[in-house]
Amino acid sequence: MSNLTVICYLSSLLSYGMGFLQTLAIKDGVTEHVATFDTFHVSVATGYFVLAIFLAVIGSLFFYAKLNREQERTKIIKRSSKEELLSA
Repeated sequence: MSNLTVICYLSSLLSYGMGFLQTLAIKDGVTEHVATFDTFHVSVATGYFVLAIFLAVIGSLFFYAKLNREQERTKIIKRSSKEELLSA
């Protein structure tokens, strides 16, 4: 796995954790019957979850691109080695 993919995946996990903590803060505020929490906390939690999904998708795309590139290289190497054997 490339470093960029690992960074995207770890950032995704961090964003998910931050969203989960925001959700726990909202749930704690509701259970204490504090109805003064605003939609800002809900928006921040949703933003963290969306960011987590976005980073996971970007990391998967980088991983897919790297695998696809490596497969193309191996196909080219195999094709060139077959041509060398046939020409000899």
